Amino acid sequence: MQFGRYKTQTHTSLPIEWTEELTKILTEIYAERSEKNNRFFYVHGEVCDKEFVVIVSYVHRDDPMSSPITLFLSHDIIEDSKVFQRSLKDLVDLTGEIFDNILSQPDWCDYLPNWTENKYKSAQFFYKITRENISLTLQAEEILAKDAMSKI
Repeated sequence: MQFGRYKTQTHTSLPIEWTEELTKILTEIYAERSEKNNRFFYVHGEVCDKEFVVIVSYVHRDDPMSSPITLFLSHDIIEDSKVFQRSLKDLVDLTGEIFDNILSQPDWCDYLPNWTENKYKSAQFFYKITRENISLTLQAEEILAKDAMSKI
């Protein structure tokens, strides 16, 4: 499945420690609101040929078919590890700012299904906001991959 802005040939997951840490940060910051809305955060990240992509879904706890709010963030690949680490930190801050805006409005529904460019601090990010439940998409991809392998 292609989650980013570019057609990609290869992708690997961001380290699970990083996605778990982002999940923990979002869960702590928005604990009261998440509990009230009966929702939780699910984070997935990938490093692709030309970009890295982080996807954050705000999913209903009891009804996985309920429309989530999903934020896709993309940044071009950075070879310098220090700059890459700074960009990941900026991405966490930007994620917080976007969710601050979303969750501060009770009737928020400004979905942006197309990639939008955003300069944040010293980095150029792209983002879109959809209703996709990334967890269900990943599960479907896994099932399709297993089915394809069984036919070989």
